[in-house]
Amino acid sequence: MMRSLIQTASVTAAIVIAWSALSTSEALADDTQKGAMPTAASQCLSCHGTNGNPALKDVPILLGQQPLYLENAIRAYQDGRRTGGQALVMHEIVKDLSDADIKAIATWFGGTQ
Repeated sequence: MMRSLIQTASVTAAIVIAWSALSTSEALADDTQKGAMPTAASQCLSCHGTNGNPALKDVPILLGQQPLYLENAIRAYQDGRRTGGQALVMHEIVKDLSDADIKAIATWFGGTQ
């Protein structure tokens, strides 16, 4: 039990560090360009991959998902309705996203990029 908590804390810390680095990166795409990655999506890249198709087998593929499904999933993580797995990590990452951020992320990953 304790080992599992330590592992979860370690993974959470690694994700938060990666998210912080990505969110401050100057290499983010300009949101005003057609088809450009929304700035808010940058926090997704460290786990879900730069194209929404992650290298890790236990991380969901976002590329090509229905945008409405992605919107609902993000809101469920925000509200704490999704539990288990990496739900605690996801809650921390998406808790401050606006409705516009959620829609932009869902649309971008749900599209063909």
